[in-house]
Amino acid sequence: MLEKKDNQILEAIKRGDPKVLEKLYDDNRQPFLVWAAQTYQCETEDAVGIYQKAYTILYLNVRNGKLTSLTSTIKTYLFSIGKNLFREKFRDKHNRLVNLDDVSNSSIVENQLDNNIFDTYKDEHQKELVRHLLNEIGNPCKKLLNLMFIQGYSAEAVVHEMGYSDERVVRKRKSLCLKKLREMVAEKKDSTFL
Repeated sequence: MLEKKDNQILEAIKRGDPKVLEKLYDDNRQPFLVWAAQTYQCETEDAVGIYQKAYTILYLNVRNGKLTSLTSTIKTYLFSIGKNLFREKFRDKHNRLVNLDDVSNSSIVENQLDNNIFDTYKDEHQKELVRHLLNEIGNPCKKLLNLMFIQGYSAEAVVHEMGYSDERVVRKRKSLCLKKLREMVAEKKDSTFL
């Protein structure tokens, strides 16, 4: 049952449903932060940063068609991305791998999924494409998307930050910005940049 519901959530993300995106973000944020603190003994600020990166990767994987169905829950997938981001962080800081055997009893399939996510995230080309498109999209879309997807602001916080009248305006502008971003991605598919 959970997998069917999670696959329905994937479809909603593909459609750009802002309510689903906000609920998914909010529902998993606190459990992720608790897990990160217990597992990696990291500062809350570091855990929040990793969570936001993991959520952004999940979102981009769904929107770009890299993730079309799940063999586990969305929460497991999101935490797997987070685990790989922590691996990368510790590898960069300490030039060593952290022993993650204690983290969870994940199956071979989940480990393969982790490696695929890690490889996708490390792909410099994809990161450069996202940076390029965000720079190209211009303000206020760049600022709004950065606040919501990179920094994890709620719609209410964006209202205050950007001076909009209410959350409906934020949702509408976010929808328009994402549509514009999708159109830009479609245009770039035929170019040599992709």
